[in-house]
Amino acid sequence: MTISYTDALRYARDKKVMLPEEFYLLDLNARQYATTVSYLASLDQIRTVINLANKAVESGSTLQDFKKKVKAEGIELSPHHLDNIFRTNVQSAYAHGIWTQQQENKANRPYLRYSSLTDSRVRPSHLALNNIIRHIDDSFWYSYYPPNGYMCRCGVDALTEAQAKRLGVTTDDDLPDIQPDDGWATSPANYGKHLNDVLQEKIDEALLTNTPLARELSEIHSKALVSQQANEEIIKAFEPMSEQSRTNLDSIVDRVIEKNEDVEPSAIRMLTELIKDDEQSLTDLFKTSVAKNDSQSKSIIGWMLSSFNSLMSIAKNLKNKLTGNNLKGFDSLNLQKGNVIGIQTPTLFRTAESAGKDITILDMNGQALDLSKISGLDGALLAPNLNLEVVSLSDSEVVLRKTNELATRLFVANNTLFSLY
Repeated sequence: MTISYTDALRYARDKKVMLPEEFYLLDLNARQYATTVSYLASLDQIRTVINLANKAVESGSTLQDFKKKVKAEGIELSPHHLDNIFRTNVQSAYAHGIWTQQQENKANRPYLRYSSLTDSRVRPSHLALNNIIRHIDDSFWYSYYPPNGYMCRCGVDALTEAQAKRLGVTTDDDLPDIQPDDGWATSPANYGKHLNDVLQEKIDEALLTNTPLARELSEIHSKALVSQQANEEIIKAFEPMSEQSRTNLDSIVDRVIEKNEDVEPSAIRMLTELIKDDEQSLTDLFKTSVAKNDSQSKSIIGWMLSSFNSLMSIAKNLKNKLTGNNLKGFDSLNLQKGNVIGIQTPTLFRTAESAGKDITILDMNGQALDLSKISGLDGALLAPNLNLEVVSLSDSEVVLRKTNELATRLFVANNTLFSLY
């Protein structure tokens, strides 16, 4: 059974567990990680089929013999297998977040205890590691910190020094003689990075044998690096959550659970950030990415668009008319009737106590997030790539209407990028 992000949120809410901020970023790395793994697996399959075909030709095997060997190799990646790959690497991302927290708190809890399940499904090699206690900086954890195998369900508990001494720190002599699962002896501190090492090794190997696979691997390597760098820029743009942001995030999570939609955690985090009146860092990243339009920027914008679209499933605006007086970054700027304003990034629109002209926007059904559908929030978050025609304006009011006509001339108002036709 596939465990969705919403299932994880619901479980944490039922257990009254406050998920760490890292949870709301883990899908960024997990998506890149899982995609790269599936690419690698596909290329390995291609190489296996080619090798089997060559051997079949050399040995004079029949087509049926060849098909049997391909089937025996398990060449086809089933949806279930891909799902397992994804879930395994979501675990890896989450483990990295937990590891980071444990490192930050190691002055108070300097020991870790390996914790495996004890049911019939657990691997004997993992069960043998159960209850091992070592110092957090011990090299043991750089090879065995879970998940340390495919679909691993193990975890790690942080202990105080007193707890570790009472339970008994595992000596070198008492460590079981067990090797980590193949390909899993990697530090949680380097989550995601070792994939690039694997890719580079495969590229070098392909170059030595002068295989056409080298070019495909190089392309995947380049794409993986672009995706990784884009994710790092997104993560850097998020500010540490204040108490108010945490309250808003909880309200958004409640709405996600209520609607039972599988909204990715980073989309929830994006909305939490963009509804802050003083938010600027993430918007600046979006603006810069729109202007640059290179591979990394396209990856960032792609995440922004997919995140906004997933949020529409929980708070899609169904009103034809939106009213307010505070459209972030907007002023009249000598607008004239017939001008078309282009908004490239999600833009906050609400009523404020001290603001300029009243603003009415028409034909907005399905063109914004209705924040009033989320407890404690108000206003709307306008969709990216939205074009608004100036229908009328006066000293006290501006009336805009959604249009399919494209804005063509860029300008900047109050540090927010717009375009004006």
